[in-house]
Amino acid sequence: MQNELGATATGYVTGQDGNKLGATREPSAMAAARVSSFDAVRFGMARPEEHQATNRPMTVATSDLGALSIVIPSFNARALLRRTLRTLEVAAPEAEVIVVDGSSNDGSGDMVRAEFPWAKLLIQPNHGFAHAVNRGLEQCTRPYLLLLNSDLFVTRAALESMYSRLSADPLLAAAAPTLTNEDGSKQRIFGAFYWPNWVEVRKATRVWLLSAACLMTRRDVVDQLGALDESFFLYNEEYDWCARARRAGFHMEILPEPVVHVGGGSTGRNPFLTLEEQRGFLYLSSKHASPLFVQGLRRAMQFEGFCYSRIDPRPTHRQMWAKLESLSRREAYLESHFEVSGRGDSVARPQGLKLGEPVAAVEVTTESGAHAIPGANVTGARAEATPSNVRPIRREPHARRPNRAAM
Repeated sequence: MQNELGATATGYVTGQDGNKLGATREPSAMAAARVSSFDAVRFGMARPEEHQATNRPMTVATSDLGALSIVIPSFNARALLRRTLRTLEVAAPEAEVIVVDGSSNDGSGDMVRAEFPWAKLLIQPNHGFAHAVNRGLEQCTRPYLLLLNSDLFVTRAALESMYSRLSADPLLAAAAPTLTNEDGSKQRIFGAFYWPNWVEVRKATRVWLLSAACLMTRRDVVDQLGALDESFFLYNEEYDWCARARRAGFHMEILPEPVVHVGGGSTGRNPFLTLEEQRGFLYLSSKHASPLFVQGLRRAMQFEGFCYSRIDPRPTHRQMWAKLESLSRREAYLESHFEVSGRGDSVARPQGLKLGEPVAAVEVTTESGAHAIPGANVTGARAEATPSNVRPIRREPHARRPNRAAM
């Protein structure tokens, strides 16, 4: 079933941490040379070869992002994930990075282990985007949290802008940059419902909702609001979280700094993702909208499903529309076509999700080597941690990884 999901999602297995392994992400010519010249221009950096000629490290902004944990859910997006991680080598070398892979079959996990040993890697069953994000958040050990799609290439400027706004305003629940296509044009893949894509953003602007493609928040906010509702498989989960934030007295901001988002990098053309989007919007509305609105929406979707299940020439799509008609008629808003985690909204409540401890970690030694994993007991060989192969490690919170090129 996982092959057909074609969606970002994702207990067990592997964790790697450069703080313990001695691996570093180098904001150096070597790291930056792996970023394309096109990316270098978009990041505001000189071309990599110019730095190679002088044998000097790439220039990186001086503000510290060592208080930042980054969670990247990914599913069958190896090439894009590689590019995202290479971007982070330059944009945020001191940040903690956690990749949550949804049991991909394209070698994504092996690629992360081999090329990015400084990243923590968790391989999870594919129970949806919210499930993947929440499992990643459980591993975070730092006070600022970034949700980042595996097909989004963030810049140092965008990270610093989000970090600055969240540091300055305790009532700011989350901040997000402006999403652009690779040609620099404004991205509007979320449609009219995500209206911030349709306005010109020249300064930090308050909005009702944000996309979780690139969204930064704080630990204290997640503690107060809870994490993402795992009743959603894909789509609508961040809108639910933003609605809960507004209800609790917080606000959100979109910032003018642009970042490149490929869009659809982890999703296929499965028609049942359309069903999931419709089902998720019904569930979202049932949580936050008036009963009158919900009933009107339910009847409209029931009618839509009834019509298209009879006139759509594609057999699989007819099946999808028939399911929409059925669940709308029965008000079965929690009935996902995909396999969700079963946790539902239990973690989407105050203190519903326990984030990682700032200094707790263990090192597990297996045949494939030593790996440090906060609270984990399995590594690449899926070997259980035992008293003979586990030893505690002390982690200094928010420590910047050393720059080997400067040593």
